[in-house]
Amino acid sequence: MSDLVKFINFYGRFLVPFSAIGYRLHGLGKAGQHDGLAGKTILVTGATGGIGRAVALLAAEQGARVIAVGRKVDTLAALAAEAGTARGEILATRCDLGLAGETRTLVRHMQEGGHRIDAIVNNVGILNHAYAETAEGVDTMYAVNILNPYIMTEGLMEAGCLADDAVIVNMASGGLYNAPQNLTFMEQAADGYNGFAAYATHKRAQIVLSDHWSAERPPLRAYTMHPGWVETEGVRQSLPRFYKVLRSVLRTPAQGADTALWLIAERPEPEAGALWFDRKPRSAHAYKRTRTPLASDADILDKLKQDANARKETA
Repeated sequence: MSDLVKFINFYGRFLVPFSAIGYRLHGLGKAGQHDGLAGKTILVTGATGGIGRAVALLAAEQGARVIAVGRKVDTLAALAAEAGTARGEILATRCDLGLAGETRTLVRHMQEGGHRIDAIVNNVGILNHAYAETAEGVDTMYAVNILNPYIMTEGLMEAGCLADDAVIVNMASGGLYNAPQNLTFMEQAADGYNGFAAYATHKRAQIVLSDHWSAERPPLRAYTMHPGWVETEGVRQSLPRFYKVLRSVLRTPAQGADTALWLIAERPEPEAGALWFDRKPRSAHAYKRTRTPLASDADILDKLKQDANARKETA
């Protein structure tokens, strides 16, 4: 198939539903305005930019107490200051979720501070086009996108920091449509590195985690959601051509955040294998080639558990 045909098929299939046009056609109204957020404590990762920032500010505006997690002290401070007149509050919390040691320290601080968390938005995510590794010697994309969010979420559960009926929202992407469930691209080495395949693999693995947490810890409810195509700095940097072509129709960060806040406020019944998009459970497959998994749910969970246990000494 030629590049032109691929281009036409791709944009022809996804342009309307995933863009701001689709948001309006779905009749969702003003983004992020949901009753039931007031008084909740919501932990948001990647909270200083893009969708995470929108989640934090919108939740605080509606009376939530937001634990905003990010790497940079100055941007965290600016976020907290921007929410200064909100009904709720933003607690700036520095942590590099690329590092298991810092992630476990975050969990310990949440426990020592007596925090009782009603919802987690696992929003942090990156797309690298070349191999990079963390100071702990781990593939950076694997560490940031799936391993350390897993360590954090499991750690908060074990520490008793989550409410029994807590909501977990894993922020995925339409990028997961490009790969079946697999282990091959979960954690890669430098040779033959494929960032797009890694990103798709990590985002698809989030569905495994959501299904696992919902099944194992009721009444806790976990969801994986697709925010649509959103104008963010991460998209601009990682997908410059995509950003240039589609910038005029990309969703706002608030529109991208909408379903996450709706899930927290409404707590709909989870649906195994679903990818939530614009407040509804949808198929997680756009192509037949991704429907047959190359690794089982147990394979994904075992790898994450083993790698998390192997890095306990880094805390």
